[in-house]
Amino acid sequence: MCTLCCVEEDIYNKLNQKLDMLITHTTTIRKQTEKKHNTHARVINLSNTTFNHEHVHTLSLGPSFAMEKGPKYYINNLTIDTENAIRHLDPKIQNTFRHMATNKIKQIITTNRSQTTHKIYQHNLKQIKNILQKDNLTVTKADKNKAIVIINKTMLEQKIQTFIQENYIITLPKDPNDQFHKQIQHDILRCQTIIERKQQTFYYILNPQHHS
Repeated sequence: MCTLCCVEEDIYNKLNQKLDMLITHTTTIRKQTEKKHNTHARVINLSNTTFNHEHVHTLSLGPSFAMEKGPKYYINNLTIDTENAIRHLDPKIQNTFRHMATNKIKQIITTNRSQTTHKIYQHNLKQIKNILQKDNLTVTKADKNKAIVIINKTMLEQKIQTFIQENYIITLPKDPNDQFHKQIQHDILRCQTIIERKQQTFYYILNPQHHS
């Protein structure tokens, strides 16, 4: 009987640790976000539109910032994994563990609902998006640093056109990459004395994809 109790306690502790890790998940991400505050990108506003402090702070997190996901994104998988673990226990104690797991999962959901960081960022991003659409603005990265630039779309287009004209950039009538690829493939196939035939296909891409 003591042996069974030890086994049950060990299984419970492992299951409990996994659930506790998910409870602290939100707190960990929030601390990591706060730790990165000093490395935020600058926000350069080249428009006539004024953004409040919360908007600027949200934009300063940069384009790679990912908002924390709410419990709805992982709670189903957590429930399934927990049930699978419980089914490996003695049938006599399964319902007890289900009850404990249910309380723990409810605690996870309640804890996440009480933390508003995700909702604040979501609200700020929605407001920013509405302002950008209303005033014909866009957000882009600066050329030479990590700054985030807010600029009128028309002005941005003019800057692009000016850059193209000043640097004598022209539009090619046809993408030359296909011809270059065919020439490379042709030359490789002719070099049988240098490159073995069975190795030749490793020196070129069969179906290259070009991105503008």
